[in-house]
Amino acid sequence: MRMDSITAVLLIATLILGVGIVILAFRYAALAVGTESRARQLFEEWAHNDLEREATSRADVLNRSWVLEREKISRADAVKQSGATIRGNVTQHLAPYFPDFPWNPRDTRFIGTPIDLIIFSGLSEERELNGIIFVEVKSGKTGALSESQKKVKRYLENGGQVTFSHIHAGNLTDTPI
Repeated sequence: MRMDSITAVLLIATLILGVGIVILAFRYAALAVGTESRARQLFEEWAHNDLEREATSRADVLNRSWVLEREKISRADAVKQSGATIRGNVTQHLAPYFPDFPWNPRDTRFIGTPIDLIIFSGLSEERELNGIIFVEVKSGKTGALSESQKKVKRYLENGGQVTFSHIHAGNLTDTPI
């Protein structure tokens, strides 16, 4: 009987050990799946964040490069435009002295805005005024008139009245400000 009791104890111990091993196996499987799932989740978060950081970094580099290029183009365009404006202003002042200018330069007065020149035709040589001519000098590609220049042109073409006024400077300076 002793054998039977030892066998029974061994059998119960084996059974308990087997059940414990089965429980441990299930727990291990559950932990392995959970750990693998958590590891996959952590990897995906890391990869997503890393890709996002990389994409953001590349986008920042490309944006900075684009901004620098745009600034370079804008500056070059501003210099070009400034040069064109300066050439236009010089041309307006020198136009009366160009060989193809149809009026006597001594009859010409520079105003600048809204119209560049007024010609008092014939006044310097003939001592007789033959006409007053408003001239706008354009040196750009389009040669388009501004809105205020168009208004002056229309006014004169429609027979708008042009008058002469005489003001004595003493009357202007006697008025209190």
